Amino acid sequence: MRIKCPPWLETIDAHQFGQLRTGAVYLVRGARTALIESGTSAAAPRLALRLRGTDLKYVFVTHVHLDHAGGAGILASEHPEATVVVHRRGVRHLIDSRRLIDGARGASPDLFDLYGEPHPIPKDRLLVSEDGDQFELGDGIVLETVETSGHAPHHLCFFERSKRILFCGDAVGNHGIPVNTPLTVPPRFDLEAGLATLRRLKALEPRLLAFTHFGLAGPAAPILEDYEARLIAWLDRLRRMSKRESPDEIVESVLADPRYAGMNPVDRMAVEMCIRGGLLSIAASTD
Repeated sequence: MRIKCPPWLETIDAHQFGQLRTGAVYLVRGARTALIESGTSAAAPRLALRLRGTDLKYVFVTHVHLDHAGGAGILASEHPEATVVVHRRGVRHLIDSRRLIDGARGASPDLFDLYGEPHPIPKDRLLVSEDGDQFELGDGIVLETVETSGHAPHHLCFFERSKRILFCGDAVGNHGIPVNTPLTVPPRFDLEAGLATLRRLKALEPRLLAFTHFGLAGPAAPILEDYEARLIAWLDRLRRMSKRESPDEIVESVLADPRYAGMNPVDRMAVEMCIRGGLLSIAASTD
């Protein structure tokens, strides 16, 4: 079910990987205007054209993976008045993206070209946000930073308390798109931290979840409960399979599931990335 955005919020389709309804960015219009997420670098020129004439104060990125922050450098160049808000552990990657690029290329070499290469952002254009920081955008709109590790150690969510909308990045997985596997991507998914994050998000009692992949969804409580159960079951399944199959065999077995039969090649590569990331997480937990 599609949920209509409140008047101050607009969902913009970033056309991630050239596909519709795969990657979203959110335009928040208070007295000051903000963008939540920046999409990929490959999609950023189109997004920049869409935002031309917008007086951006902030670009918030939930984390520095290339589908969320890859376009931030291009948008920062287009909007010199804007500050890019990021987790403290993500700052160095936005200043110099070489490690991030190498990691993305290693995690999914076939997908890498679809991300595009991020542009560096000067340090003085970046603002580190800590847990509990509040950004008053005017007209009663306040975004609160929530540190949410698990999917990545540099992951933040942003909570708008007046309407109880949680911009959840990848902390609650995907919603309403074909890639329905939990987002256990390489290189550093942490199950314990991810489950602690979900407990914390439930305690906030959000009404709606704003997914980067893709769109507004609610009510939030059952979605959060469902993702927790699916995340545990997914890693349990991979753990059992890893006792008798190699990583390549596990990828082949999972992708043989009928639910993935009609997937396009890009979505199948995304599922494979979640499988391999889950296996890396399992291996790290047993070291």
